[in-house]
Amino acid sequence: MPRTKKKSTSSKKVPKLTQLARVKEGYAKSFDGTRIWYQVSGSGKPAIIFCNGMGCSTFYWKHVHAYFKKSHRVVLFDWRGHGQSAQPEDDSHINISALAEDLSAVMKTLRIGKAILAGHSMGAQVLYEFYKKHPKKVLALVPVCSTFGNPLDTFYNSPASKYVFQGIYHFNHLFPKVANTLAFLMAKNPLWYQMGGFLKMMNPALADRKVLKEYIEHFTSVDPVFLAKLAKSMQDNSAEQLLRDIKVPTMIFAGDNDQFTPVWLSKKMHHLITDSEILVVRKASHVALVEQPALINLRLEKFIHEHFG
Repeated sequence: MPRTKKKSTSSKKVPKLTQLARVKEGYAKSFDGTRIWYQVSGSGKPAIIFCNGMGCSTFYWKHVHAYFKKSHRVVLFDWRGHGQSAQPEDDSHINISALAEDLSAVMKTLRIGKAILAGHSMGAQVLYEFYKKHPKKVLALVPVCSTFGNPLDTFYNSPASKYVFQGIYHFNHLFPKVANTLAFLMAKNPLWYQMGGFLKMMNPALADRKVLKEYIEHFTSVDPVFLAKLAKSMQDNSAEQLLRDIKVPTMIFAGDNDQFTPVWLSKKMHHLITDSEILVVRKASHVALVEQPALINLRLEKFIHEHFG
């Protein structure tokens, strides 16, 4: 009698793709041909795009990105002249408007029609510029430790800040090699963490020291003349008149000890943007993203769930 083939009682499951396997990196070509590096990972809707501040790469979003890539398609990228992105050949394309087109190029390359856009510091100014140009591509805005414009007027809540910047701007243009040397010495300064705490740039008791070290090293690697031109564009830019016209849900995060973009600026944004919510993070500075990421993650998750299911 022939033996019947015994069916297996155990079903062999095909292993799911790991988060690592779903990570994709590449370059988008911006309006002027500048190559913009991006990284996309995770899946799920709506997509979330994280936009960096001036002189920053993607490190401040480290903890928020890791949390949301489990349930959403998330995108990180570098602005022109930063990180792995190229420097523009035309110096007249170093401004907030050009950065908004960098974001547009990344979305087009990844075929993302609409997304939640989160921006830290200068990144929020770019979000407002992007919204002005491409409102139909924005599902929601998430400005973090930011202002709507003219940031040097309120830096450290001091009117003298813009005059200090003017001196730095001219110095960097006149003596770029010296500026590069000073940046190198700053990066190698063994007391950088203590100085940051003394100047209230961050809360030493809460901040992720490793991430802040990455910031120092990256910031001092960016061309100082490029940074000076970009800072001037930031200072000349204001979206205050746009805020009342924003029609998408907006979740504002602020640090109550933020010296770079003082908390009252976020409260003013909340007052002007009709459909907005605000969370003031206690004991947080301008780098609240790496001081209290768990709180920010939970509040942002709640915001997304309430508006997008």
